[in-house]
Amino acid sequence: MIKDINLISLQKSDDIKEALQRTKETGMRIMLIVDEGKVLIGVVTSGDIGRAILSGKKLSTPLSEVMNTNLIIAHEGTPATELLGVMLGKSIYEIPIVDCSGRVVDISFLSELKAIPLSSPDITNKEVDIINQVLSTPYLSIGSKIKEFEEKIANYLGVKYAVSVNSGTSALHLCIRSLDIKDGDEVITTPFSFVASANCMLFERAKPVFVDIDKDTLCLDVNKIEEKITAKTKAILPVHIFGHPCQMDKVMAIAQKYKLSVIEDACEALGTEYQGKKVGSFGDCGVFGFYPNKQITTGEGGMVVTNNEKLAKLYRSLRNQGRDEGDSWLSYTRLGYNYRMPELSASLGVAQIGRIDEILEKRQKVADFYNKRLSHIGGVKVPYTADEVKMSWFVYVIRLDEREFSQEQRDSIIQELKGRGIDCRDYFPPIHLEPFYVQMLGCRKGSFPITERVSMLTIALPFYNNLTEDEVNYIGDNLEDILRSY
Repeated sequence: MIKDINLISLQKSDDIKEALQRTKETGMRIMLIVDEGKVLIGVVTSGDIGRAILSGKKLSTPLSEVMNTNLIIAHEGTPATELLGVMLGKSIYEIPIVDCSGRVVDISFLSELKAIPLSSPDITNKEVDIINQVLSTPYLSIGSKIKEFEEKIANYLGVKYAVSVNSGTSALHLCIRSLDIKDGDEVITTPFSFVASANCMLFERAKPVFVDIDKDTLCLDVNKIEEKITAKTKAILPVHIFGHPCQMDKVMAIAQKYKLSVIEDACEALGTEYQGKKVGSFGDCGVFGFYPNKQITTGEGGMVVTNNEKLAKLYRSLRNQGRDEGDSWLSYTRLGYNYRMPELSASLGVAQIGRIDEILEKRQKVADFYNKRLSHIGGVKVPYTADEVKMSWFVYVIRLDEREFSQEQRDSIIQELKGRGIDCRDYFPPIHLEPFYVQMLGCRKGSFPITERVSMLTIALPFYNNLTEDEVNYIGDNLEDILRSY
């Protein structure tokens, strides 16, 4: 940001044209109006100028007719924490700093004081204490916290078995291996997801067969599954995207009809319920991820859950280099992997799952803040939640109206938000258009039109447990201001 006050200082006799030229040269959205003694008497923003022109003002109109004299300022020496509080409370992102005589000496930007991150884990003393307990023991791997975490997850979900691993991706891979899905087999899944939900099939040389998504839930469109089933189809892998569940009653009915396995990718949906039942517990197996942006975190880590004892034993063997329960220390029954979760990660998980109700309540509160602030903004669609769903929020993803915005404009809006200290992302690019999928499977643009239209216009806004209403309002105000310029 520019800090030369002279470059953004004008006098009230200067005109709109001069202000526009200065904003273009400096990249600033605010001009300071000062008198001959450099005392601040007003400000004019790019928004003020735009409104003035729309109301019929000419470029030759003096700034005295459009400047704002209801000033929000700070004095030299004001603590950064106080400046931050004022900016968030007033939904502004810069404050002129004046001396005791009212002369401008500096300008403070919100983006310099605090950038609002896309996500942030919620770690308390409970997590720190339990990690310190583990550090005081000789067991940093294959210890008691692994078993405790697994039991707590299984009890929470209402399943018989939970097997911890080092990532959600590893969990997905073990599901594919355990169900004997191999070279040439097909698995039906969604092209709108994190890429691991399709990559896990490629690990075993199986083929992901994509089905387009529902335009509201953004999950696999269950009405399009049957048309993709062939003699090679072995399983369905629905993804509970962003925490919203797929229609699992219909998925299970199709699977039963065609004798297919079901692998639930619930990595983004711990705690989500569909028709009163927690996701991950419907299929032959389900997987969860505990990356730092998830509902609970173990730093890195994942979990496979099932009600099938044979599958659970196989997961435990495969995650540990292929060693079965009865094998000696360096004996191995089958080819396996080093997919074990570290004891420190499991201890963090124990503390986090103990707070799961509190965590989900916090995330719902933040989602409510967003719904309240954004629901009236034209051109923005807030996330959809079906009636039979109890939502566990992973991220908060809005969609821009395709009739008003292009993908290029969406990308520019994301950059403008980042420039104002608001981190955000496009969630998710279509899997089938990733270069190696195009090359490997022959996928082409236009194959899954709903996925492609949605992907072009999504923006994942900052979302985490302790995001405040003031911060959400700041995000909403800036989003609205940016969209108005388009």
